[in-house]
Amino acid sequence: MHTAKSRLLAIAAACLPLTTHAAQPSATGTATESTLRKVVVTDTEVDGYTVESSESATALALSLRETPQSLTVVTRARLDDQKLESLREVLDNTPGVYSYAYDTERVLFTSRGFVIDNLMYDGVPAVTNFSTDSVDETLDTALYERIEIVRGATGLMTGAGSPAAAVNLVRKHADSRTFAVDVDTTVGRWDDRRFETDVSTPLTSDGGIRARAIGVYQDRESFQNLYSNERKVFYGVIDADLSPDALLSVGFDYQDNRPTSNTWGSFPLYLADGSPANWSRSVTTSTDWARWDRTKRTAFTELRYAFANEWSLRTSLTWRRFEEQTALFYVYGFPDPQTGEGLEPYAYRSDGEVTERALDLHASGPLNLFGRRHEVAIGFNRSRVDNDGREYAHGELAGTGNFFEWDGSYPRPEFEREGTVVNALDTWQNGLYVAGRFVLAEPVKLIGGLRYSTWKSEGSYVYAADNASSNFDYEEIIPYAGLIWDVSRQFSVFTSYTGIFKPQGSRDINGALLDPIDGRSIEVGVKGEHLDGRFHTALTLFETQQSNVATAIYDPDTGEAVLLPDGKQASRAIDGTQTRGFELEIAGEIRQGWNASLGWSRYQLDDAEGKAVRTFVPRTLIRGFTTWTPGGWQRLTLGGGVNWQSKSSTFTGTPDGGTTLRQSDVTLLSLMARYRITPKISLQFNSDNLLDEKYYVLDEYDNTYFGTPSSYSLSLNVRL
Repeated sequence: MHTAKSRLLAIAAACLPLTTHAAQPSATGTATESTLRKVVVTDTEVDGYTVESSESATALALSLRETPQSLTVVTRARLDDQKLESLREVLDNTPGVYSYAYDTERVLFTSRGFVIDNLMYDGVPAVTNFSTDSVDETLDTALYERIEIVRGATGLMTGAGSPAAAVNLVRKHADSRTFAVDVDTTVGRWDDRRFETDVSTPLTSDGGIRARAIGVYQDRESFQNLYSNERKVFYGVIDADLSPDALLSVGFDYQDNRPTSNTWGSFPLYLADGSPANWSRSVTTSTDWARWDRTKRTAFTELRYAFANEWSLRTSLTWRRFEEQTALFYVYGFPDPQTGEGLEPYAYRSDGEVTERALDLHASGPLNLFGRRHEVAIGFNRSRVDNDGREYAHGELAGTGNFFEWDGSYPRPEFEREGTVVNALDTWQNGLYVAGRFVLAEPVKLIGGLRYSTWKSEGSYVYAADNASSNFDYEEIIPYAGLIWDVSRQFSVFTSYTGIFKPQGSRDINGALLDPIDGRSIEVGVKGEHLDGRFHTALTLFETQQSNVATAIYDPDTGEAVLLPDGKQASRAIDGTQTRGFELEIAGEIRQGWNASLGWSRYQLDDAEGKAVRTFVPRTLIRGFTTWTPGGWQRLTLGGGVNWQSKSSTFTGTPDGGTTLRQSDVTLLSLMARYRITPKISLQFNSDNLLDEKYYVLDEYDNTYFGTPSSYSLSLNVRL
């Protein structure tokens, strides 16, 4: 892929006036020595596993050491080394982050025990996956220069101070003034075929207008019977230097996911006599006609302007549309151990469309007060999200027969043509924020800010007892404060406080929306910056208190989760939840040729009575990966990693009512090797779950499924 080093060499070779691309906080002026230094700092991308600065937590361009929260940056080098091709693969390798799923298509991510539902593109808040209320696991990483994950509450940036985390996707831009092509072809287990191309070209002779296009095609099967998924991705962006101080970016991306024979929910864990089913990992309850098509389109334009007083202005407009068409099948019950009969079928078809329109304004720059130089950022964002969905009834369903002989050839029901409106919801969100980095004394800095946010929702949900229960109108002031003290040239200690206020999409047993989550989050810790900023360390202790936290409702007789008529889970709110824990992370270049990332996290989540909740999420996680390029043999790079999680448990239904299902700790090992055949051609091997460990992934609704077995891929990369 295009690295920062190659970008700077291309710029220097062109000997042209230098302007930054849209991933930078400001457009720059002429190509003076000070301007070049500014580009290197604000671009932040390096060839290793860390960056110099980030705006994801506070809207200020702060170094990782000055950011008073847990922050992980997955650089382009790390994405390429591990072949992290989807957002799920990235987050599954991120310290402190854990994923689980209801089926093959609905994946949720957690941090500190709570669902991650804050997503940003280039620091601008965006709507999350409306099927799960979490971030979209299918997003392809080919479009992004790096991915930044801020753990803890991020209300200052996202407007909803969820205590889990926020994921910021930093887009690639047309920053090359020379023609460049990058082609990557990958083949892997289960007939995985992926082709990726990345083309950059100047559109004018001086490179003042540049274009970049990225295309991905992937077709793969799975360890699960019948399942396959076809993915098509396109991204195009044009960057134009309107003047030495102004940069205009216009872009569009498209992603189409077409899974077939996908599951909906999970498989029965027990037989009718109460004995464990002991299925193979390839078990499925899907059919040959099941599908869950998802298409995403985004168009954006952005203007950045640098003023002579070192202030900069960024404005952006975004249009985004999600479309979804499903035809789903599910079975429930417990099969007879002899005949395999006894399961009940359930089929469902729906269409959904979500349209988001967003405006973002952001200004930042220095402020001189009391003889010291400070930094201030002021911003406003506004968005409207229209969510419309229909479902289609069907006639009587055939029996499932002997499930031991299931091959997916179940007859497709006759769904009605017109359908019924399930939801028609419009949601508006406005946010006005101010943040500052104030130097109180030479070693002490205050990071402070406020955000005034409003949320308004209007519409209907057909299964609500009262349609007005889908309407709400809230306004809230969310505070943020952090203090950093440089105790030495390498280390700083910090503390931060963030308010929590989060309207939620969970509904009670009557279909009414639960009240917003509210609370607070406090962090303290120490951060280190070593080897001229190439290597970072961090230790964070945190405590979060919340009220109105959604938790699943179970039927006391059967032990099964209570569902609303459209298949969504019913929830109840609990008060007084408390989370405490720590996160330890190191990342960067330990020595020349040796890059590493290691994270160790642990937390405890209890209700007001001190009882552990959400026990299906492991309390302790270790995420590590490293690569090494021998000094005497620069063509070869070797790497490996480990992902370890502690034990977990969940309540699951049985023929006798229910029991606790326990999963012991899990260790997953990975391996990579890359050989550069020529300076422009390389061959790379990757493998995950080397020990082929068989384990369950649990959730709160008894949708237990198997983790992915041992997998491998071989990639050929060519750069022209």
